[in-house]
Amino acid sequence: MGQILLSVAPLFAVVLIGYAASFRRTFDSGMAKTLNDFVYYVPLPALLFTSVARADLTAGIPMNFGLAIVAGIVVAWLLGAAGARLLFRRSVSVAGAVGMVAAYGNVAYLGVPLLIAIRGADAAFPAALGSLVHNLLCIGTFLAWATITEQRDTGPGAARSTTTTGSLTRTIARRVLLNPVALSVAAGLVVAGLRLQVPGPVWQTGILLGAAAAPGALFALGLTLRRAVDSLRAGALAVSEIGFAVQVKLILQPAVVLLLVTFAFPMPPLWALVTVLMAALPNAATCYVLAQQFDVHVQEVAATVVLSTLLAIFSLSAIAALLLA
Repeated sequence: MGQILLSVAPLFAVVLIGYAASFRRTFDSGMAKTLNDFVYYVPLPALLFTSVARADLTAGIPMNFGLAIVAGIVVAWLLGAAGARLLFRRSVSVAGAVGMVAAYGNVAYLGVPLLIAIRGADAAFPAALGSLVHNLLCIGTFLAWATITEQRDTGPGAARSTTTTGSLTRTIARRVLLNPVALSVAAGLVVAGLRLQVPGPVWQTGILLGAAAAPGALFALGLTLRRAVDSLRAGALAVSEIGFAVQVKLILQPAVVLLLVTFAFPMPPLWALVTVLMAALPNAATCYVLAQQFDVHVQEVAATVVLSTLLAIFSLSAIAALLLA
């Protein structure tokens, strides 16, 4: 419990600083969008590149590890999206955002350091690998989903034409494969796979930039939080929707993954622990970054990220105690 509190407290501190700054005129309504663009295109790719580039790809990797992670993400995403459509009558584009927050945890900023703190250096490689799978699948799925719904909304019948279908396929491929996140991970895999030596100044620049990803995203989240809180007070945000997404993320996804690693995809204890705890993490600030990029469900996503992080103090403690008993 103490370790989880120590890991989560700084995250909340940065969010609260951003929230306090939102009351100053200097930080106008466009500041959060500008800061998010910066995080998405500069520090986040730098963080992912340096994390992947230094991974030891020669270590053994249980095949079931990736299968369990992917299955858990798919189940949580579909539950979130289906709930948004069937229970709350939301649009397809909003359902994609709800699916993302139901499945995408804070694997990089919280998951990796937390797992290393709990299990030591042995957890570093599986945690980094799990973070990579989560990031690629969740970010890629949301980009594809948002692109498809965006194209569908451009005009009646557009998605049914042959020309538009080909254009849509190219757009999805470009956004999923050529976005800053995918390119930075690919570059990191090349460096790690070929064991290339990155020049010291280049490497230190990447480390320096990557260190800005977490505080930048969390500060921007705090700037947006003011509008989310005001909307909640005014009844403009549906608390039941936000609560639904948080329950899927913090309770249903880890429960599904625990069943998978126990019965369907058995693996060594350390890898199983990493798989389940990765699934139990609260929402990533990256969810907010992506929602802001496509201007979909932004305030609700911001509120969900904050609420899930607060409640994860208790849910993560319970799950960690159960697994480590």
